[in-house]
Amino acid sequence: MGAHILESNSSANLTPAVSEAGIVLPGYLVVIFSVLMVTLVIVVVAGNALVIMAFIVDKTLRNQSNYFFLNLAISDFLVGAFCIPVYIPYNLTGRWMLGKGLCKVWLVMDYLLCSASVFNIVLISYDRFLSVTRAVKYRAQRNITRQAVLKMVAVWLLAFLLYGPAIIFWEAIVGQSVVPAHECYAEPVRDKPLPRRIE
Repeated sequence: MGAHILESNSSANLTPAVSEAGIVLPGYLVVIFSVLMVTLVIVVVAGNALVIMAFIVDKTLRNQSNYFFLNLAISDFLVGAFCIPVYIPYNLTGRWMLGKGLCKVWLVMDYLLCSASVFNIVLISYDRFLSVTRAVKYRAQRNITRQAVLKMVAVWLLAFLLYGPAIIFWEAIVGQSVVPAHECYAEPVRDKPLPRRIE
């Protein structure tokens, strides 16, 4: 994981260069990557915040299918507000400097929110399928919010159960962590050398 700078050796092959303190990027790349990642955070947070605000302000949007879009917007908002900003320092330096506790929280949230986003998209697709194949029955039930809320809760519960318990309890049960050291500790990323190109 992480970015690498490349340097040429005498045989004109490219190999990754990693310093002892972590991955070293030229200053201009750090600035470019920082601007791009901060821009991504702003766009993700602002766009999904607008969807959430529209749902809160406009009561006519509160039907079953729009609840699923709200659920998707909430999960994507949290990815932009928490997961990406916490990952930016690690992505730029190649070192996790925020401690093991926050690392576990970040891992749980990252897997939970990304899984919830995928499950929400599946739920929206299934809802659209029902609206086409069972149009009359669907229209009669589209304003029943209790079913929509139960489906939304199920999405979050399934997304958590998929990875959450393993991330939280694996170390206690097995006796060692399977999370690579560079994910939760301030150690440099060490990758295997790239295979030589055949000319």
